[in-house]
This record gives sequence, C-alpha cells and structure tokens, in this order.
Amino acid sequence: MRAGLVILLLLVSEISAGEINFTAEVDQTTVGLGEPLYLTVRVAGTNIGRVPRPELPQLEGFDNLGSSQSQSTSIAIVNGRVTQQQTISFVYTLVPKKTGTLVIGSCRLRYDGVEYTTEPITVQVTKSGTGPSPRQRRGTGPVTPGSPFDLFDEPAPQTGECFLVASADRTVVYQGEQLTVTWTFYTSGEVASLNIKETPELTGFWAQDIYQPKELRYERKQYQGKWFYAAVLRRTALFPTTAGELQVGKMTLAGEMLTPGFFFSSARPFDVSSRPITVTVKPLPEQGKPVFFSGGVGDFKVSAVLSSDTSRGGEPVTLTIAVTGTGNLGLVGAPVVPDLPELKVLAPETKDNFSYASGKLNGTRKFNYPLLPLADGRFRIPEIQLGFFDPQTGGYYTRKTPALEFVAVGVPSRTVTDVTGSPGMRVLGADIRHIKTGNRLTGETDFWGWWLFYPLGVLLMVVGLVVGGRQRRLRTDTSYARRSRATGLVRRRLKEAERFLAENRQADFYSVIYQALTDYAGDRFNINTTGMTIPELEETLVKQGGSGAAIARLVEALNICQVARFSPGTVECNPQELLQRARMVVAEL
Repeated sequence: MRAGLVILLLLVSEISAGEINFTAEVDQTTVGLGEPLYLTVRVAGTNIGRVPRPELPQLEGFDNLGSSQSQSTSIAIVNGRVTQQQTISFVYTLVPKKTGTLVIGSCRLRYDGVEYTTEPITVQVTKSGTGPSPRQRRGTGPVTPGSPFDLFDEPAPQTGECFLVASADRTVVYQGEQLTVTWTFYTSGEVASLNIKETPELTGFWAQDIYQPKELRYERKQYQGKWFYAAVLRRTALFPTTAGELQVGKMTLAGEMLTPGFFFSSARPFDVSSRPITVTVKPLPEQGKPVFFSGGVGDFKVSAVLSSDTSRGGEPVTLTIAVTGTGNLGLVGAPVVPDLPELKVLAPETKDNFSYASGKLNGTRKFNYPLLPLADGRFRIPEIQLGFFDPQTGGYYTRKTPALEFVAVGVPSRTVTDVTGSPGMRVLGADIRHIKTGNRLTGETDFWGWWLFYPLGVLLMVVGLVVGGRQRRLRTDTSYARRSRATGLVRRRLKEAERFLAENRQADFYSVIYQALTDYAGDRFNINTTGMTIPELEETLVKQGGSGAAIARLVEALNICQVARFSPGTVECNPQELLQRARMVVAEL
C-alpha cells in the first residue's frame, strides 16, 4: 500500500516551490444549444491560500449562471523532496446562446506581481447535445481519460447542507420596547471555517449584544423535518428609536465545507445569508404623556442621593439620580434638575451598569449632577419627577425622587463690593479692617512696598471679572457648559477604557470607547446623541458644520467598535491602535 501511494504521488504533475500552474479547461468541447458547459479554472502551487479570483474573458455567446470554488491539498515528491501542493478550482456554469463555433478567451490571474494567462478554448455548439457520459456529470469538473486516478473512480461524495436563520421573539412592538433577534447557523456537514462576511444593518435600532460566543457550540436540532447541527452565532436586543416599518438586515456568512475524498478531503467554499426581518413599530401615544417623560419604556424605579450633606469652601456636591429596572435603559434621558437661587446645576455625567436576565436588559443608569454653591446657606433639592411608558398596559406612569438638602459654608465671594465708611475704615463684604495712614506728602509710610498693591489689585480685578463671566455663562449657556466639561469627561472615559483593556475586558473596552466618542461629539456640537445611530450622527454632525475628515474618522472608529462588540473576528483591530485613534478623533473634533 505504501509503495502504491508513492507511485500515485509520483504521477502527480510536478510543481516547483513558489511556482504557479494556471490552467483552464471545459468538461466537453461539443455541447448542445442550451445545455450547461462547465469551465474549470485551476490554480496550483504552494502557499497560494490568498490567491485572488481569476478574471474571466468576455463570454460572448454564453450565459454565465454562476460559479463555485473548491480547494484541495496533496503531497508530492519532487527530486526526492516532499512538498505540499494546493489546488484551487473555480468552476463556472456556462450555457451557450447560439450554435456554431464559439471561443472562450484567455483567463487572467495577477498574483505576486506576475500576470498569468490560459490558452483560449474552442467549443462547438450544435442544435442537439451529444449527451455527456454519467461519469463526466457526477463531479464538478471533468475526469481526464487515462488518468491514474481512474482506478479509484467513485461517486462524488455528498456535501453537507448549511444555512443561516434569523428569528425574532416578536415583530410588533412599541417604540423603545425590546425585541430580541437570534442568528442560528445550521449544517449537516463538517465545517472547516466560518466567518461573518456581512453584519446585519440595524438602522433605526439601538442595539445591545446579549450573546456572542467565542467558540461555536453545536447542538443537534430538527428544522423543517430534517436533523442538523445548530449553533447560535449572535443574540441581540434591539430597541427601535423611531416608529414605522423597520428592517433587521441580513447577515452573511462565508466558510468552507469539507468534502471527503479517497485520500484527501477538499474544502468547498460557501456563502449563506439570513432573510431580513420586518418589524412593525407602534408610536408611543400622545394622550397622557407627561411633560417630564424620560424616554424610558419598561418597568423602572428612581432614587436620588447626595455625595455629602455639607459643602466647604465652595466645593461642589454631586447629586446622583439612578434609574433602575428592566427596559430601554440606554435610551432614558437625563431628568431636569431645576436651577435654584445661588446654586449652579452643571450638566450630568452618565454611567451605565447593564446586564441581561432571562434575555431582558436590566440594570441601572446613573446621572451625576455637580451642584456648585455660589453662596453660604442651606440648599434644598426638590422632588424630581420622571415619566415612563409601560408597554404591558399601554399607558404612562411617574416616579419621584425624595427631596434632599445640604449646607454650604465658607463659599468664597464671587463678587467684591467695596464700601467706604468713616475715615480709616473699609468694608469688604462683611469683613472690617483698619487701614493705617502715612504722610503721603513727605513720603513717610509704614511699608515701603505699598505701590505693589496697585498692579496686584488690577490683576485680581481682571481675574474676578473673567471668573465671574465664566460662572455666569455656565449658568446661562448650556452649549458652553457642555463644551467646557467635554474634554475632561472624555479623558476620564478613555482612561477607563485603558483600564478595561489592561484587565482584558474587551467588550467593556469597545463599549466605553463607543460611548465616549459619541457623547464627546454630542457635547462639542450640543446635540442629543441618545439612541442615535452612526449614520444619523454622521448626518447631524455634517449639518452642524463639522470637519469632513474628522467626522469620517469618527464614523470609522465607531464602526470598528460596533463590529468588534457584536461580531468579533470579522475585523482586524489592534485595541491599542483604536485607543490612540480615539484620542486623535477627540483632538480633531
């Protein structure tokens, strides 16, 4: 048996390492009008796994009905050396449209800077076919008469069937209500490789990944009366952000199915796609909608707490309002905290802690409001109301936070009012100080450097005017306040992403990068990015007059984050490079 195997291997065409053999042939040179003709273009050599698809000539007189691709690997002994040879076959199904002599021109292949061509092929097309032999029609290509492999001719093995199914737990929902879509891959054969070629388009949805396996786990399942091996590729929670008819786009997989042979198995490439899913989204009713509706759809509770009950020296106190429950937490907007006399309420920072129980998004969204006292005193934060929608009852409900209080002491004066009283005394706010006098005419003074206080006083006055103007603008200009806090906030989030990367928390890393860039763009351009898709954000930034190059790089970074979160392995991404790219996008914006 060993000697026979060596003889068979010696009969294989010799191909030197690094060389390519590029050929084309048809299964028959005489074919009837309207009968299929199989054109096989083969590329053989070593280390040709990345060879491109050949370029076909103009097929005048033929209809091209499509193609398939297969790959095989064998061992050859050349000059006493054992080499591994790969053969990639591209099989095209051609149907002649007219009778007579037709010519299939040269096929071309460009690989490693070299162009290869095949010889033209002449085909005679008759009115009636010659009837190819059964042996010729069994395989995807011809079997050459006199081939040494004729001794082992066998029926072509049956390749496995595979397909991709997308299913939704519901297709009629309210705006903001969760639906869950699951993509399942079914196969009846052995899969050599599998990759996500095209991710589903989710325009109009806010998406959160529930399940994304690092390794496929196949289970035997029955589908439409047949048994298959099935593996879940992805399960995603979708929350529609607009009403109407929305579509969950198709997902496309590319892979190779193993086909057993006499000595070696060959890999047959395949592409499978899921069918799009149409979702009917009902708008939220206007009747009964509270003015303080938060955008939350689900079952929620709210709470509020202060970081301290005392502010000293003008230090801010943080008010944290937490929304906890099950529903579209990522679309819950920040509640409105009213401005109070002598108290500045700054724009909040949002922090999320989400998880999934029984397939439903639940957790907490926190809004942290810095409260800046402008004077000493006791400050009372009144009850804050938030409105939510319950999709189970189809109605609205409200939740309230408790009233809170804190005391501010030692707040530095924001404005200086000088009032001159009796000679020798000056009133500064509430402070009284005696001022010593000297003989100005004779130049007699108690302190020789009295003249230094004049420029220092002017400097302090300028600083006071600048600080006071900034404080007033922070109180009255929301856009300015958002821009002012944007840089510090995004830096903290990128630091957090760096920590997640060091802890190998890949999903959290990409999620924080995505949220940091999205919120930063919103703060810089004063737009509400909650629930906004990447195309919608891009369109809005363009309308706001943002730099085209900066917006393009922002969109590219966001898309990388989305693909890396929901379809790991489909994009080559160095996390450190992505972190550096995010910092560059922030600088450009």
